Amino acid sequence: MKKVKQKEYDFRNNLYLSVFVGVCQSKEILERYLQQYLTLLEIDCIGSQFGIDFHINYYDDEYYTAIVNTQRSNDIDEIFADAAVFDLNLLKQDYPNPLDSFYNAVIIIGRMKYEGEVLEIQNDEFGSFRFLGTYPEPLPNKIEDHAEMYQYAINKLVDWGYNISLTNENGWDEKDYFKWNAEKEGKIFTALDPLRLLGIVTIVQEYGDAWDRVEMPHALSIKPTEKK
Repeated sequence: MKKVKQKEYDFRNNLYLSVFVGVCQSKEILERYLQQYLTLLEIDCIGSQFGIDFHINYYDDEYYTAIVNTQRSNDIDEIFADAAVFDLNLLKQDYPNPLDSFYNAVIIIGRMKYEGEVLEIQNDEFGSFRFLGTYPEPLPNKIEDHAEMYQYAINKLVDWGYNISLTNENGWDEKDYFKWNAEKEGKIFTALDPLRLLGIVTIVQEYGDAWDRVEMPHALSIKPTEKK
């Protein structure tokens, strides 16, 4: 693959995804088209043939979807049957259904808002591809506890002016435990992990230092819910 210097602009955007369709002979060929080479990225060159064609410097491999269907179609629902990772109604608002051409390949690049000038290409080795549009990334309806949240919790505490430290302390069972500390204006908060630390600080900010003496207006009864 030829070396092409990266462009000055960057399309990465965590709130959007970019949608492309095309005609490609196989999933293997499509994957090769999208494959990014670290050796090229390290010398400030565009990392993939797809990137060269559409002038895209880089995209996160973790957030793209690539599909090749067995049959070509111009029906949006059929084309995106195995790649419906966003609201297809948004696409149908921009394009008549059926589309004006037949496609069997779908490329959806997450965390990217493509705003380039290249809208359609013909690549003799990999196929033909067309940019359809950018759409908001779907947000989850359920947010679960995740280790990645630790850094966000630490950042928020730092934003609030707390000094964060990590100490090793001996617990009641005589085992050593890490303890997270947040210190500000002589007051120290401690917890077993950053999320709990953020929660403790938030409770005290809300109810004051005498938080444990505040009468709650009502008691909550929390019962397990049955999974549907």
